[in-house]
Amino acid sequence: MRRNNKSVKFTNKSYSKPGIASLVISIFSLIWLVYAVFRTYLAGDAAGNVLGGVGMLALVLQIFALVFAVRALREDDVFRGIPKAAVVTAVVLLLLWAGVYGLGIYSAFV
Repeated sequence: MRRNNKSVKFTNKSYSKPGIASLVISIFSLIWLVYAVFRTYLAGDAAGNVLGGVGMLALVLQIFALVFAVRALREDDVFRGIPKAAVVTAVVLLLLWAGVYGLGIYSAFV
């Protein structure tokens, strides 16, 4: 009798290290975003300069995370789930950080 075992895959694919790095950077950036919004809410107008610096650093890190994620999508013989999640997360957080930074600049001039 012949057994048909479909649960076994023979592949040499691995997980993308730049994709994982991008996802980790994005998760830390999300934690910073929540922390920055919370601290700004508690401190009011007194927290602008410090959190602006943190926001700028996080914005630059998100750009690096997006670059890592795009490079991870171009790799051969890797599973595509983590790089796709990293790209989506990096783009969403980059837009959120740019929005927060833009609101800070807008509120400084109004």
